[in-house]
Amino acid sequence: MKKWAALVLILILAMACACFAGAEGAPSTAGQSGSLPMVRGRVAEVLSDETVTTDYSGGQMRSRVLTLRVELLEGAFRGEIIKATQTFDEIGMASSYPAKVGDRLFVGLELDDGNGLRGYCADYVRDVPIYWMAAGFALFLLLFGREKGLKTLLSLGLTVAAVFCFFFPAVIRGASPVWCAVITCIFSTVATLLLVCGWNKKALAAAVGCLGGLAVAGALTALFGYWMRISGIVDEEAAFLMFISDEFLLDFKGVLLAASIIGALGATMDVSVSIASALTEIREKAPELTPRELIHSGVAIGRDIMGTMANTLVLAYVGGSIHIVLLLYAYPVAWSSIINRETVAAQMLITLSGSMGMFCSIPITTLFDAALAYFDGRKPPSEQRAPDGEGDGAPEM
Repeated sequence: MKKWAALVLILILAMACACFAGAEGAPSTAGQSGSLPMVRGRVAEVLSDETVTTDYSGGQMRSRVLTLRVELLEGAFRGEIIKATQTFDEIGMASSYPAKVGDRLFVGLELDDGNGLRGYCADYVRDVPIYWMAAGFALFLLLFGREKGLKTLLSLGLTVAAVFCFFFPAVIRGASPVWCAVITCIFSTVATLLLVCGWNKKALAAAVGCLGGLAVAGALTALFGYWMRISGIVDEEAAFLMFISDEFLLDFKGVLLAASIIGALGATMDVSVSIASALTEIREKAPELTPRELIHSGVAIGRDIMGTMANTLVLAYVGGSIHIVLLLYAYPVAWSSIINRETVAAQMLITLSGSMGMFCSIPITTLFDAALAYFDGRKPPSEQRAPDGEGDGAPEM
């Protein structure tokens, strides 16, 4: 009954977050542009494919221009067939995918000099393959995990809802990124552990260890971010965010701290659950173990986990910034110059802080689980002396 009550509470909180985000919404962009909307279209015919050379002060630049007949699939002009152009600059020509008959893409509509409708191709429609991949992922979880797989999907959906329906909209409206990240992580941790582990001491130990590790990651990011003088404006996207509103200035240092906390959440929760589950299983199979022995077991298990989980965070961040790393390696730049760039330093700060938080979740989870065992209300048999033949059988102190 408690599990179902917890599940209902989680769903209510998730719905409240979604309604809150939907009611308020992000800063309105209505009326900012008088252009026609961008709609989906299907290529009916490729009319021409040519290379265009443009002269400029530094020389010449080539571009590939395709002229297409595109059938519009949505919007007020649905069913109409218009001419649209697809352009690739000299940089993108080598790895581009020119449109073919049957391809679906997004078309930006505009009016020509005679008020006729024409379009330009913005990007390919990629949501259908993504949905198929997501469906395969969900199917695998359900077939392999069964009931646990279903709970995993529910917890994943709640986490995604918390991040995209609460965190991002709230930050865009001017709320503190740090507090939004804290609320998101607490919600995600509690929701995931209640669904996957249930309402028990294992979930409590894992939650304390996870949130404790995230607190360490956040504290290290704030401390060393100040020491390294990280402004938080570390890339072009961050610079664009400076102009999202005239009413407030986004807290970029807070955004960096929030990125560190949320980025470490998955690995930290994984480690905490692994430690708590292992110690719970050990206690059930060997109830005679003392809390001290449980601590030694938890530390030994944690040491084995540390090696692979450290790679998880480091490689995840390297994969996310691989183009920056390749660009820095492509030019003869000194290592001291690379490591002192704010973009690189910020990524290293997030990676190392998240890894330290993940490592700290191991002893926190272990100590809390051992404390639960100690205060369980029953002493382990190993602390008791078996009664001798003529003794009173009282435990030895």
